Amino acid sequence: GLSFITFVCYVASSASAFLTAPLLEFLLALCFLFADAMQLNDKWQGLCWPMMDFLRCVTAALIYFAISITAVAKYSDGASKAAGVFGFFATIVFAIDFYLIFNDVAKFLKQGDSAGETAADKAE
Repeated sequence: GLSFITFVCYVASSASAFLTAPLLEFLLALCFLFADAMQLNDKWQGLCWPMMDFLRCVTAALIYFAISITAVAKYSDGASKAAGVFGFFATIVFAIDFYLIFNDVAKFLKQGDSAGETAADKAE
């Protein structure tokens, strides 16, 4: 939701050069929501879904932080300031999300390591 609100604020502002990042993050969030709703993560086991979501959240937090600082510092209209503030909120939300996802990624990587060790132990 924050990505869409930030996108709308950037469309209405003079900082419209930054509207691509919130739009892409909104569409990626919809794709991950659709994949989770359709249980594609269970069907496609070869993809590391927690790692992909983790990387999406990390890059989103960094990009939102950078464009929010630029929008607040460089542009003076109200819509740019609002987009920057919503961008800062989105940065915080994405940072919390990648912190919570980190546990899932750690569990996934431990499962991969333990599976590799058991196969090596069986071979010995």
